[in-house]
Amino acid sequence: MAKKNIRKTNPVAKYKVRYVNPQKQYQDHKKEFLKTVDGVFSRGDLIMRKDLEDFEKKIAGMVGVKHAIGVNSGTDALSLSMEAAGIKEGDEVIVSGYTVMMSVSAIVHQKATPVLVDCQSDYNIDPGEIEKAITPKTKAIEVVHMHGRVCDMDRIMEIAKNHKLIVIEDAARALGAKYKTENGQWKMAGSFGLSGCFSMYPFKVLGAFGDAGAITTNDDETARKLRMLRYNGEDRETRVFYAHGRTALMDNLQAALLNVKIKYFPGWLARRRQIAKVYHKGLAGIDGVSIPKFEDSRYKDCWQNYGIRAQRRDELVDYLDKNGIEVLTEWKIPAHRQPVMMPNNISLPVTESICAESVLLPMYPELNDSQIEYVCKTLRRFYDCVPGITRVAGKKISRR
Repeated sequence: MAKKNIRKTNPVAKYKVRYVNPQKQYQDHKKEFLKTVDGVFSRGDLIMRKDLEDFEKKIAGMVGVKHAIGVNSGTDALSLSMEAAGIKEGDEVIVSGYTVMMSVSAIVHQKATPVLVDCQSDYNIDPGEIEKAITPKTKAIEVVHMHGRVCDMDRIMEIAKNHKLIVIEDAARALGAKYKTENGQWKMAGSFGLSGCFSMYPFKVLGAFGDAGAITTNDDETARKLRMLRYNGEDRETRVFYAHGRTALMDNLQAALLNVKIKYFPGWLARRRQIAKVYHKGLAGIDGVSIPKFEDSRYKDCWQNYGIRAQRRDELVDYLDKNGIEVLTEWKIPAHRQPVMMPNNISLPVTESICAESVLLPMYPELNDSQIEYVCKTLRRFYDCVPGITRVAGKKISRR
């Protein structure tokens, strides 16, 4: 019997504006990427070669720390950081309830107890809730810099100092984000705590061609432990095993390709900030929508995501989809309500409210202004046709 010629539908083709578009970035730099791949394969430089060493130096320089350790994912960056910090069974680690499950899983993998607390209206952990959650068992605070904005690190570091707690930064979405401390110093996400954990997942501000991640630290001993843990617990210089580690090394090929991308990163970061300005202007004043406050004197966001809070969110998402705009609704079920976390009696009202209203709009440097304006006009048109809409929070989201 002859096989039927089945033509599969391409879901990408229906979108006028993609949520992310790695294909465009690849086409823009295709010759350089392919030349790099050929160079790596021709040299046979596949594991722990100079490309990885160069990448680690560049990331450390960008973040402003002594060490960067390339690993195979942002998830392993978190897990390895917890292990290197000595988090163990019986310890409690405070973390925001508004986060991806992997932030919580990294704590559980150490057999420690995650203590979920509520966030603020800017999506980042509420320092006041951190203080309320501290017990004699609390060992660390895991801060998650959401959507490309650094948490209120002055308050968090003061709390950590007062209670002798370790701080581990989940900076997966915050490479390039800055925060101005009370003493007037600008510091980068990933430079405050014992370690900073970054994801180079393909859709991040600096994305690999597959999974990859990095850990930053100023602590020499932590860096030494991390380099062993990521490579089966072995000290590669002495060839002696000091720990039961894992295979969590960043592939040299990914490092080489990231070395190409990192040259363009400053321009891509600037473009993200321009896009956020266009969104900010185009979406201002829509009844039923709360937009993030733009950068102020203490924050310089990297705009990994542009998140809005929207009334009748699911109807809006369906309308945007029908008009060729791909968006992301993140975590309709909050972390503390996920089956893997049940049963519990945790109540996080701000987190729950955001999860019911959050929409992430297209955000990547290859977006052009006409595409952004189309998103804004389409979104505005939806709310012009919906009666009885009131402001989500009565005002724009306040970001400290």
